[in-house]
Amino acid sequence: MITYEYPLNERIRTLLRLEDLFDKTGHFIGADGALEHHVALVTLFEILDVAGRADLKFDLVQELERQRQILLSFRNNPDISEAASPARSTRSSRPRRRCSTCRARSATTCARMTG
Repeated sequence: MITYEYPLNERIRTLLRLEDLFDKTGHFIGADGALEHHVALVTLFEILDVAGRADLKFDLVQELERQRQILLSFRNNPDISEAASPARSTRSSRPRRRCSTCRARSATTCARMTG
């Protein structure tokens, strides 16, 4: 377990808050009660508020571009296996499918898959 101590910069605090909100949403979506679903919806609205900030969008785009450049630099390195390189992954180009009932990730696990 990683323990974060203050002071963290605002960007890190915002990303930690988003992580917590996504975890909270996932937890309450998995429940069956109406109150739990209400909490999940309220949490989704909080995520929209936090993620809708222009400065956060700009920071995330910059960070993704930085990570992309790092991964592209690995592409031509002879010491790195192409099969193990995350830059080679093609799965990210299509959305992952999950079962809405049991949250399984593959059709072999559950036949009730949704898009």
